[in-house]
Amino acid sequence: METEGPRHWAQLRMLQACERLNIPEHLWPSFKDMRLPHKYGHSVLTKETLPLPRFELLYESEADWRARAHKALDALLDKAAVLPRESLKQQIDSRALTKIPAVRDTSPLELRYEWAAQRYCLKVPFKRLSTEQYSEDRIKKAVYVILDELGLRKGK
Repeated sequence: METEGPRHWAQLRMLQACERLNIPEHLWPSFKDMRLPHKYGHSVLTKETLPLPRFELLYESEADWRARAHKALDALLDKAAVLPRESLKQQIDSRALTKIPAVRDTSPLELRYEWAAQRYCLKVPFKRLSTEQYSEDRIKKAVYVILDELGLRKGK
């Protein structure tokens, strides 16, 4: 995982960006060796179910009933999230997983992968990706780092 893990995570992020942007699948990059080790790719099943609260037709409005239902849902989600949250915390504390620290003064990771997906799959010019907040040069550097890590940069 130490040698291949970062590349596999980058591949997964790239495909997720393609999916978020609704890029047609035939334009997505193909990663033959993409895999995530089982211990990094599992989910937690929760047993809780939410019975909807009764709608007291003569005593409350639909908005009141919805507010009660949302409150009940939030309480259920809080209860269901305890086990996965504690499991993740234990894995980070035991160093089985490494928490990636947020980097200051940079663009969000998801956004950088979306730029890379648009550039690689749709051939969107860097100038069209730029905004007031993110210059063409900054986007180009971010995209090249991702494409290099994925082995997708042509001409290098």
